[in-house]
This record gives sequence, structure tokens and C-alpha cells, in this order.
Amino acid sequence: MDQNRSGRNTLVRLRLLKMLLITTGMMACVDEVQLPIRQVQPRLVVEGMITDEAPPYAIKLTYSGQFTSRSHLPENLVVNGAIVTLRDDRGRTVRLEQDPLTPAYYWMRDTTFRGQPGRTYTLSVRLPDGTVYVSTPEYMPTVPDIERMYARYVPAPNEGLQPPHFRIQLDTKDPDTVGNYYRWSAYAYLPRWATGDPYGCCTTCWVPDYGLLSDVQSDALINGNRISGRVVYDIPVRAIGMQYIDVRQYSLTRTAYQYWTLFGQQVSRTGSLFDPQTASIEGNVHRVEDAGTLALGYFGASAVSHQRLVVSSADTIDVPKFVFRYDKLFRLPGSCLQIYPQAQLTPPPTW
Repeated sequence: MDQNRSGRNTLVRLRLLKMLLITTGMMACVDEVQLPIRQVQPRLVVEGMITDEAPPYAIKLTYSGQFTSRSHLPENLVVNGAIVTLRDDRGRTVRLEQDPLTPAYYWMRDTTFRGQPGRTYTLSVRLPDGTVYVSTPEYMPTVPDIERMYARYVPAPNEGLQPPHFRIQLDTKDPDTVGNYYRWSAYAYLPRWATGDPYGCCTTCWVPDYGLLSDVQSDALINGNRISGRVVYDIPVRAIGMQYIDVRQYSLTRTAYQYWTLFGQQVSRTGSLFDPQTASIEGNVHRVEDAGTLALGYFGASAVSHQRLVVSSADTIDVPKFVFRYDKLFRLPGSCLQIYPQAQLTPPPTW
């Protein structure tokens, strides 16, 4: 019996050795594949709009390329020395001024040139090498008023360290006419905590927070009806204090709506090897000598309905319970002004 068992063990070892040799041979036959790195030529990127709010209006001009961080724009990607003009459908033209401190931005500061719903506007950009780009004429639709804006408190889940948040919602009324398109933008100044510097300074500050740029909606399914409880912003609560919220409701043309829809789809992608590169969405600005050569980004014209809201988290949240659960997590060491570069020690004074 021992001899039989020994024979079976030897047979098993021989089979394992044979499988190992076959696998090794197969691996040796696989050649290394060098995947090509996508190289994209720099392209003009145009971002900005004219509204029916009082000037100034800003147009940002850059070249597409590799960014090392969101807060720093490499000098070689800034469009310096461009001639930028804005023209209305009555033939009036104004020139924009380049910002000396943030040269990617060109400003229209003429207070006598203000956007009006029902009018059409065209942007022109002459690059330093003489190449001229122009937008298709952009019509400014009217926009209904934001009738009401309010915050709904959403408690934190029982499990994990996810904080509670305020859900900002609004009510408005879509006109009876077909073909209305909307975009919402929102930002806030939110309180944050820190342990402070060695002198005991700067333990509380207010830090800007921004919502999505591509929050859009068509009236295809709701034409002429009320838009009630439209969620436009979710604000996480990481410190107890006053929350200062600013929301704008924009009107869009159909072309602008399609652009921002594609923009939102791209931003929402998780990012993989086969995703298109960032800022790959062509807009409504083309080269004069070749209409098929399009810039990236979009020049828009929009009417705006604007509201602000102040929310006190101390009136809603159980403060001792919040501090017990989140203080060590959200009270970061150091000065509030050093931890958050855009922080300010006092709430926004004009709210």
C-alpha cells in the first residue's frame, strides 16, 4: 500500500511539473505591448459668457495641455496679447482688457454695454500670431425668476463618518413656450474649524465651496409647468456656523444646453485609459479661415435670475453630538488661513 501511495504522489508531482513548464512557455511567448501615449496638439480654449447682469464680463482664454494642479495654470497655456472683442446684433463692438495679474482672463468693463434678453452677441479673438477665431452669433433667451429658494436638512447616516448636509432647492415656473433650457450654478461660504496657530489665532474661518457647472435641464417633459423642489446644491456640514449660499439660474440656447450636457457627462466619468482627454468638447467658436477648426469651450449669452440664502446650522443640528462625532475629524491642525488658502476670517460682508 505504501508503494502505491508513493507512486501516486510521484505521478501528481510529475503532472504539476508538466503544467508549470507549459505555463512558463506560454508566458515566454507573450511579447510586451507598448501602448501609444495620446499626444494632442494644443488648441484654443474659450470660456465665458455675457449676461443681463451689470458688467464686468470675463472671457478666459487658454490653450489645452497638461495641468499640474487645478489652482496653477502653466504660463505656456495662457493666451497672452490676444485682441478680444464683443459685438451685438446692432453693430456695436467693445474691446476686452487683459487682466495684468491673471492674464488668462479678459474683461469687458464698459457699463454702457449690458446684455439684453432677445439680443444676439458674437465674440471675436485675434491671437498674437494673427489667427482669428469667432463665435457663432449667440442669442440670449429670457429666464423665469427663481420664486423661492430653501434648504432641507439631510441627517448623517448612522454608520461611517459621512457628515450631514443641507440640500438647496428652488421653485420656478417654466413658460408655456416650447424649447426652454436651464443651467444652475451655486457657490457658498462655509464655516471650517482649525486648532489655531501658536498665538491662538484663526480657529474659525469661512471657505468658498462650489457646486456643479453643468447642472442643466430641458423643458421637454415639463413645458409650461412648475419646477418645484429642484435640487441645485448639496452642502456638507463640517463645522457649525452660518452657511452663505449663492445660486444663479441661467437661460440657455439649445446649442448651449447640448454643450453643457456633454460637459457634465465628461466630468462624471470615472476616468479610464480610453476616456477622451479633459476639455475635449468643441463649442461654438471656430477659426475664420477654416470653419471646421473649432476651439474648445463655449461662449454663451444668458439671462440670469439670482438669489442668496443664509442657513444657520446651529438652529438645526445637535451641536454637542456633532462636536463629539466630527470635531477630531474636521478640526485640522494649524491656522485656518494656512490650511485653506481661499479662507477669510469673517463671513462675506455683503450677503
